Amino acid sequence: MARPIVMPSLGMYTTEGTVTDWLKPPGSAVAAGDPIVEVTTEKASYQVEAAEAGLFHPVVAVGTNLTEGGLIGYLLAAGEQPPAARPSPAAPAATVTPAPVAGPRPSGGVPAPAPAGGEVRATPVARRMAKEHGIEIETIAGTGPGGRIVEADVVAAVAARSAAPPAAAARLGAAGPARRVRERIPLIGMRKTIAERLLASQATVAAVTLTREVDVGALVDARESLRARFPEGLPYDAIFVKLMGFALAEFPEFNSAIEGDAIVQYAEIHVGFAVAIEGGLVVPVVRDADARPLQAIAADVLTLSGRARAGQLRPEDMAGGTFTISNLGLLGVDAFTPIINPPQSAILGIGRIQPRPVVREGTLAIGRTCVLSLTFDHRVADGAPAARLLDALVRRLGDREVLAGLG
Repeated sequence: MARPIVMPSLGMYTTEGTVTDWLKPPGSAVAAGDPIVEVTTEKASYQVEAAEAGLFHPVVAVGTNLTEGGLIGYLLAAGEQPPAARPSPAAPAATVTPAPVAGPRPSGGVPAPAPAGGEVRATPVARRMAKEHGIEIETIAGTGPGGRIVEADVVAAVAARSAAPPAAAARLGAAGPARRVRERIPLIGMRKTIAERLLASQATVAAVTLTREVDVGALVDARESLRARFPEGLPYDAIFVKLMGFALAEFPEFNSAIEGDAIVQYAEIHVGFAVAIEGGLVVPVVRDADARPLQAIAADVLTLSGRARAGQLRPEDMAGGTFTISNLGLLGVDAFTPIINPPQSAILGIGRIQPRPVVREGTLAIGRTCVLSLTFDHRVADGAPAARLLDALVRRLGDREVLAGLG
């Protein structure tokens, strides 16, 4: 009997995902536990595994957006035919007539027939996708039941438009020399969600950034002396997560979010740290950063970073953060302006540690410094408390006794 493959549950705050890749060729034999399809949400990419052995038969195209429980395809026995196409009760707008998956298909043909009222028949998700890509829904040929336009039809139309001849593309632009398009990449999946969240953050948050160059010689020395106790490694991010936990416990107004007409201060301090992955970034979360020992925090940072880069983060790995750090120093960046990760109210940017001139007791010397950038929401607090929060972190970064006691 055909076994449905559906969009899995992806966490409390994530209800939909995009099919971004087939990990097994359509029609191939798979074993139970084999990864067969990659799904991307606003937070990460996940691999959906086969629940049992069978022949893999997808029924949607790569790029299709599905809600939780939406039908992706089937696992079939040898010689078995897939069930007749039918809407899924969990995602009626996303589980319709099977669509080819080997590549973009032509969008030509007769546009979807309109009912007596004159409205073109299309699923809500298809309408939304068409609007996002600036395509008139009436120009798309529908392949769903009765000519209804489904997501796969819009994906095909977007692909067809991207493949338009250079001359046609030039006519769409402003007057002047034609610009050759190397590639047109649909803004979908993780990149689309990152764009939406960052724009929402910029539009809704009264963001202010404080910067401070800090002598971190004590931090560098302490990490070197502590590394012998951390055979798996001691990332700088783990130390910053721990020290930031202490600072937030001292200034809880920045361990908060705005909900409606209230500022909600959280009882727990869960610090997320940004990890760059192919095509975007994710923010796994270290729980109880102020209360747990550095050994446990370092183990979490290493484990979660590895999962992130392998595309194996779980929804619960990224849920519940109350503050975020973003360390671009590892990429050679001296300073930057981090953008708040909503609904949080603050984020710390960390620049690279470099030998730089410093003045100590009136004498010029060479020190090891980095630039810290604290972006905060001015609605939850003013500049003076934010400066004191940053200072609480800086004090600990320069206190050799505090740093030695972390291990």
